[in-house]
Amino acid sequence: MSELVLVAKSGRSQGSPASRRLRQEGQIPGVVYGESTDPLAVSCNTREVRHAMSKQQLVGAVIDLEIDGKRQSVIIKEIQRHPVRQDVLHMDFQILNKK
Repeated sequence: MSELVLVAKSGRSQGSPASRRLRQEGQIPGVVYGESTDPLAVSCNTREVRHAMSKQQLVGAVIDLEIDGKRQSVIIKEIQRHPVRQDVLHMDFQILNKK
């Protein structure tokens, strides 16, 4: 398993206004998808993501994502950033198969 763990909450509202509200509250919207699962809208704490980014490069790294108490191994497929401020706006997580 990975040494890096990010905690995410599921059940967030979708859409631009809801995502803006999340960012103002210190959360980063994201989506978790995989081969045999439906896409799941999640949100992560901005401080935790910044801390993890200071330790290592996150895109392509295998991490443990804890969604409502359940851990899954994922990779971060994409991190969308603001073009000027470079703030993280959105993250895409892909679930790894356990083969």
